[in-house]
Amino acid sequence: MKTFDEQSAIQFLTDVRKPLLSLHKSILDHERAAYEKAVGPVTPAAFLQQLISGADFRWIAPLSTVIANIDDLLDDEEATPDDRIAGAQAVAALFEQDAPDNAFRQRYLTLLQESPDILHEHGRIVQALRTIE
Repeated sequence: MKTFDEQSAIQFLTDVRKPLLSLHKSILDHERAAYEKAVGPVTPAAFLQQLISGADFRWIAPLSTVIANIDDLLDDEEATPDDRIAGAQAVAALFEQDAPDNAFRQRYLTLLQESPDILHEHGRIVQALRTIE
């Protein structure tokens, strides 16, 4: 696991936030297109409901959660150094090759092969991860 101090955690969280948001959007765009191909066009509200409650999309939750945590950790003046370090480690762990039981990574690796947009955004995440090695 990557090691951080508070300052490096804050810098990493700041640097990785936008690439994670772009990656999240690319994944959602890809998954929506695949979903609509299977079931036909859906409204944004109907797709959001599927994201929230559909079993097929639960794998995305860890990514959504780390993004929400980043916003909280960077904005919350009461966040402790340990909180920020744990948040940075959670982001790094999401993309580690040898993380056990990483349901996100299993599906994510497939999408890297299917979508040039997701692969491009992945490259931006890898750049941020390299700064902490």
